[in-house]
Amino acid sequence: PLAAFLSIANIPRLLSKRKFQWAFIFSSITTCLSMVIVAVELYPTILYAPANPDNSLTVYNAASSEKSLGIMLLMAAIGFPLVLFYTIFVYRTFWGKVKLDETSY
Repeated sequence: PLAAFLSIANIPRLLSKRKFQWAFIFSSITTCLSMVIVAVELYPTILYAPANPDNSLTVYNAASSEKSLGIMLLMAAIGFPLVLFYTIFVYRTFWGKVKLDETSY
């Protein structure tokens, strides 16, 4: 909590010094630290059921079986490189400024 507070307090100081990139970085750090604080406070409960705490969603009752996790790992191992290569291909295809000529509209 102290690091998140210091990160929040640092943003206006950086903005007044016109260091916008560092202000953005500290804003991102604040967001990440806030999510970590919430996760640490809620663990092991993901969603709390106030009507009946026994129905709360926890890390343990929300976990998948080892077989389904293995299948998803295989799918991610195949799919992630495909998405990465496609993204690089599209990025390089549309690289650079647009050049207007007689075929442009």
